[in-house]
Amino acid sequence: MSALLTISGLSITARLATGDLPLLDDVDLEIRRGQIVGVVGESGSGKTTLARSVVGLLDRNVRVASGSVTLAGDPVVAPGVDRTDRVRGSAVGMVFQDASRSLNPLMKVRTQLAEVLRRHVRDITRPEVERRSVEVLEQMRISDPARVLDSYPHQLSGGLRQRVAIGLAVVTRPALVIADECTTALDVTTQTKVVALFRTLVDELGIGLLFVTHDLMLASDLCDRIAVMSAGRVVEEGDVTQVLDRPQQDYTRRLLAAIPSWN
Repeated sequence: MSALLTISGLSITARLATGDLPLLDDVDLEIRRGQIVGVVGESGSGKTTLARSVVGLLDRNVRVASGSVTLAGDPVVAPGVDRTDRVRGSAVGMVFQDASRSLNPLMKVRTQLAEVLRRHVRDITRPEVERRSVEVLEQMRISDPARVLDSYPHQLSGGLRQRVAIGLAVVTRPALVIADECTTALDVTTQTKVVALFRTLVDELGIGLLFVTHDLMLASDLCDRIAVMSAGRVVEEGDVTQVLDRPQQDYTRRLLAAIPSWN
């Protein structure tokens, strides 16, 4: 099966008054349909820059110096090329760290889902918007979708808000979802439920998932493959058991040694 997402030799720099600062250095990564690839590393390792580069959410002073990003074989990002507006929200869904910031506090959930569908699904009808809004909340394992649809974000618990945020990312039926540290603000019990939800969505919908996290234990529970990042480079990549049980790089060993419960 060919790759859904291919990141090849991607190097990204930030232009500062003192010169260019490398953020990513020659990064290679692939994700296939039905596969969860985790990107792990310490803060500042380049994880979020990598995730945001796929959907064109980099700061204005940040540019692609070399390499490329392709989605299902179509070029999306390269030096001087940015076609991310064609895929963002439609072919690629994004789940951010803080659901409270990704949801509009002044709009009910119903309105936010409808806005996403009308923007990215051509000629969708009002009944279809309603049907797909209910359907996606049911996919999020929300037992009372009618109440949630008519709620404002502040009226929902943190776990429910994050499920709604995930629903917004998948309601357009994208091929790829990017989750950027989206469990960080959740308690352990809710984290476990969100991780189980992601696994179910990937299995049921056949999407690819790029899961960005600093939590190696969480990645070990969810991911099929893991890429370990340090200083803007992928220093180790492979099957989850291979990387976490038989790490080849000292950096990966140090990350694992920092987890008190890791055996």
